[in-house]
Amino acid sequence: MRKQVKRDLLELVQLVPREKQDAAAMLLNEIVFLQKPLADVKRQVESGADTASIKNYDTLCKRYSALIKQAMDLIPKTATGETPDALSAFNKGASVYDDRGLIVI
Repeated sequence: MRKQVKRDLLELVQLVPREKQDAAAMLLNEIVFLQKPLADVKRQVESGADTASIKNYDTLCKRYSALIKQAMDLIPKTATGETPDALSAFNKGASVYDDRGLIVI
């Protein structure tokens, strides 16, 4: 499963102009890294966690959202003004949680 995520991320990096691909790869690696702590804290919040966990979840969500926006901004729009298919699917929620609570693209 991890290999599939890496293949999907590589596909997304390939959508970015060559001179920005290193930055895109770093952003996408950070997005993948945040998936586990975000899922862990989400489970804590769902089970009635304390205020600190809720604040932590809020902070992680904001960081995760900012990273996704930064990654999307690196990908040029198509002639129709839309993002390419792979990113559109990712952005529209094509990602789902696997049995470990990690998001699978």
